[in-house]
Amino acid sequence: MERKSIVEGLRTMIVEELDVAAPDELNEEDKLYEDLNLDSIMVLQLAVYIEEYFAVVFPEEDVDPAVFATVGNLTDFIISLQAVGTVER
Repeated sequence: MERKSIVEGLRTMIVEELDVAAPDELNEEDKLYEDLNLDSIMVLQLAVYIEEYFAVVFPEEDVDPAVFATVGNLTDFIISLQAVGTVER
């Protein structure tokens, strides 16, 4: 999946599932907490939506909090999960 499609999917989840106002277009530099005003509960919810939307599974071990620092970091993480084939089904 292309980066742009992933970023668009993340924006859709943030706006529609989390009911958060987001810019019309997310930038990879946008910070989830500071720029998009997500809180820790919203980030956990977002992780669940990401698993469903992108058909990936977050590792059971601790995930580096830096993954959720920016839209770009999260996009990289989703791509890495897709690359290793952690598909849920």
